[in-house]
Amino acid sequence: MKTKITISLSVIVMMALISCSGENKKDDTVSKNNTTSKKAVIDMVVGIARIEPEKGLLNIYANASGRISKIIASENQSVSKGSDLALLDNQTDNALLSIEQSKAPAQEAAILSAQQNAKALLSDLEKAQRDVALNEQLFNSKAITEQALNDSKSKVIRLQYDYQKLMADIVQQQRKVQEIDASIKYRKAILSDRQIRSAFPGTVLQWDVHEGDYVTPGQKLGQFAPDGPLIAVTEVDELFSDKVAKGMKAEIFSQMNGQKLGTGTVIYIAGFLKKKSLFSDENTVEDRRVREVKVLLDIDARVTINNKMDCKIYLK
Repeated sequence: MKTKITISLSVIVMMALISCSGENKKDDTVSKNNTTSKKAVIDMVVGIARIEPEKGLLNIYANASGRISKIIASENQSVSKGSDLALLDNQTDNALLSIEQSKAPAQEAAILSAQQNAKALLSDLEKAQRDVALNEQLFNSKAITEQALNDSKSKVIRLQYDYQKLMADIVQQQRKVQEIDASIKYRKAILSDRQIRSAFPGTVLQWDVHEGDYVTPGQKLGQFAPDGPLIAVTEVDELFSDKVAKGMKAEIFSQMNGQKLGTGTVIYIAGFLKKKSLFSDENTVEDRRVREVKVLLDIDARVTINNKMDCKIYLK
């Protein structure tokens, strides 16, 4: 009797285990189906963004070699277009410019003197030509000798030669004035290159050099932010890069506390994929491709240039 009861209980337990196993398999199947369904619906792409001006962050360079004599615009100072940001030492170039400028008045005076001499010489030439005409009449009436007539003609020839030579000298002197003007312009251009100016209205963010430092062309001196709207530059993973389009809405959030700091609109999508580069200082072993996306932020966004933020782009 005991044996029969034990067998029956064993059968009941086995049936219960089979039933539970079947239910668990059904639950797993339903769970997987639900997960697959959820994964199929993608309405948002998330990336890490950097805040910068719409025109981009600009580096400050010098156009000439020299020692920085003065930094005029301090960090965080707003400047207008063409404002001096810094000056290179220009004593030698100022001295050379002064030398060229001093040549101009002397050359003008020399030209004026030559022109006055030419005017007097032209008057003598015209008188000598009248004398020749008169002497020809006198010679025809046998009032003067042929030698006197020839002497008057020789005088005209000599005066004509002197006048032509003087006029050629005046042209040459005028060319020297043009050369002096060109030298002055050249010296002024060199001096202008020693003035580091802003290409746009904006703000000086930082200086990488100090007064007294020697700099060369192509050396980065600092960083400048042009005035204008701010954008969030982010990178979208290659798996979702084809889902982003211009005009899509986006939001940016603080990485520290997740607080929403602004909204914007996608205005630019790169036409190619590239390696991750936005935050290249981060150590990573991934070799994924990304697509650069720029979001124009609304004016009320509470951000600062070079902020690192989370960016959500809504695909609907």
